Amino acid sequence: MSARVQLDFQKMIDVNTPIIYIHAYDFVRVDDVINKVVGSSRIIEWNPITGRTNFSTKEPQGEELLPLDAFLRDIYLDEFFTNDRYIVLRDIQDIIDTTEIKTVLQLMALRRLYDPTYNTTVIIVSSVQKVPTELKQFVSFLDMGYPDEDEINSLIDEHVEVNGYDSFNDDDRQKLMPSLKGLTAFEIDRMLDMAMSSNGTLSAEDREMINRHKKQMVKNSGVLELIDTPESLDSIGGLDTLKNYLKIKAKVLQHLPEAQNAHVTVPKGVFIIGMPGCGKSLCAKASAALFDTPLLKMDMGSMMGKYVGESEANLRHAIKIAEAAAPCVLWIDEIEKAFSGVGGNNDIMTRMFGYFLSWMQDKTSSVYVIATANNADNLPPELKRKGRFDEIFCVNLPNEKEREAIFKVHLGKRGHKDLKIDNVLLKATDGFNGADIESVVNEAVEDVFVKNLDGKNDTLTSSVLLDKAKNTISISKSCKKQIDNMKKAFAESNFKDASKV
Repeated sequence: MSARVQLDFQKMIDVNTPIIYIHAYDFVRVDDVINKVVGSSRIIEWNPITGRTNFSTKEPQGEELLPLDAFLRDIYLDEFFTNDRYIVLRDIQDIIDTTEIKTVLQLMALRRLYDPTYNTTVIIVSSVQKVPTELKQFVSFLDMGYPDEDEINSLIDEHVEVNGYDSFNDDDRQKLMPSLKGLTAFEIDRMLDMAMSSNGTLSAEDREMINRHKKQMVKNSGVLELIDTPESLDSIGGLDTLKNYLKIKAKVLQHLPEAQNAHVTVPKGVFIIGMPGCGKSLCAKASAALFDTPLLKMDMGSMMGKYVGESEANLRHAIKIAEAAAPCVLWIDEIEKAFSGVGGNNDIMTRMFGYFLSWMQDKTSSVYVIATANNADNLPPELKRKGRFDEIFCVNLPNEKEREAIFKVHLGKRGHKDLKIDNVLLKATDGFNGADIESVVNEAVEDVFVKNLDGKNDTLTSSVLLDKAKNTISISKSCKKQIDNMKKAFAESNFKDASKV
């Protein structure tokens, strides 16, 4: 059990915090923290199923289920209880919004703050964070965090000892560790149990199974998604400056202890702004493969909640998962949709933006952030200055040399790596982005395949690609006004060009 969590909990009690909110669903781990800090003899529990409950045995106390408002009223009006006591309220998120419960919790909180003889602390434990506005000023949140490597090793050791895994070795442990990071102790126990049930032992071979289930767990969190990373930098045509930059950062992150000893700053991340369909997302995926770390994708839209503090809590939760899974790449796609226009009437987004900036400024963990955006015109200048990201790159439509490289990448994937690309084709595809070029190759390969089915014995040539290119409406034509505006904005910016070597 993390000593930090117990210390934070004790500090909240020491300063007479009226209501302590623990947002977690691993109730066994939470109960362990509460018991170690305050002791079960001074705890009274209530939950919606058994009402007043013995904290240690979980057996109901009393013949009938007393409603929460009546239970709290009795606690509040009890003038004869002068010793310290702790009221654990479990999973009350569906009823905390009623007038009676909000009022009695307010009264208890005020009395805890101003009456030196009233030593009752309320501890809310819930799998859903929901705090009514009327109670927000009385509540402090206890961050349970995620198990660190020492805790994960303890959980592994326990499973190895209990199940007698004689063949389990340090190499297995090191290979499993990245897959278990970012999971709760409860989830890690589940993963290790599933490994045992699948093949009767625990080894590095279980990593694939753990990653598969971890991907679903992260997705179920609603704030992050674990992305597969089959791509490599070789899958990206052009962008040589950006690719070389990422290779340097990969070396630092892969040798982080030595880098820190040499006083090298821990890389924060990179901001990639540029034309749609030109490889920004591909760079994020390829970077995770280059760094040999998980890729976590953050959807800012999914952060928004309807209750006070819920959106900010979702962002903190997402960042907490990423920190626990470090080293990892955290990809924030289309960041402009979240933070454009910050500073107006949207107080929630402004607070989220402030929290994100503070985290980026102060973070020392090996979470490498890759933010991508099609347009940065309306983004706050605070996000674009040095100190947030290590560098900002601008991705333009590919030049002739890059278009040739992109053609070779897509042709190579389809078994035509030796096909010569002539200058006529390269000039005809001026204004094409990477997605346009991929479409040309796909259509050409398909056309040749269908003709061969008809017995025409056709082959893929540069002229076939040229015919398809002439019939393709590129993004620079279909979205001419937007592309022209983006070109102008990029020309006026001082962002580093991703293509120049």
